[in-house]
Order: sequence, then C-alpha cells, then structure tokens
Amino acid sequence: MPETINTRVTRLENLMGRLAEKQEKLDDVLVLLTEAQIKTEERFQETERRFQETERLFQETERRFQRTDARMEELAKAQLQTGERIEHLVSAIGELLRNGRAK
Repeated sequence: MPETINTRVTRLENLMGRLAEKQEKLDDVLVLLTEAQIKTEERFQETERRFQETERLFQETERRFQRTDARMEELAKAQLQTGERIEHLVSAIGELLRNGRAK
C-alpha cells in the first residue's frame, strides 16, 4: 500500500530531527577536537620552549667547562713554573752551601 503524503512528511520530519541531532553531536565533537588541537599545540610550544632553554643551559655549561679547562691549564703552567723556581732555588742554596764550605 503506497504511503500517504502525511506519512511521508512525518517520516521526513523524523529523519530531519535525527539528522539535526547527529549534526549537533558532530558539532560538539568538532569543538572537542578543536580544543584538543589547541591544547596539543600549546604543549608542543611549551616543549619547544623547554628544549630551547635546555639547549641554552647546555651551551652555558659548555662555556663554563671551557673556562675551567683554560684555568686548569693556567694553573698547570703556574705549577710547572713554581716547580722550576723551587728547583733553581734548591740548586742555588746547594751552590751557596758548597761555596760557603769551600772558603
């Protein structure tokens, strides 16, 4: 038996109602996805900022190590010079003692 126009209109109204509900749900999901995308982007930006800060700290630490290495080299040279001076002083004292006894 063919549908009456009234039945068809009622059925179409029901379908339109369901479609409107589904569209509303889709809109809600889109809002959630957009919010999640924004939060994800913010986290990526924060992570990038932290990586940059960490890189800056590594570079600063490297510069400090280089300065420390330079100071250590200076101290080693100074220690060598001090050792040479002590050696010369000991030799001079020995020479003085030998010369003093010889007189």
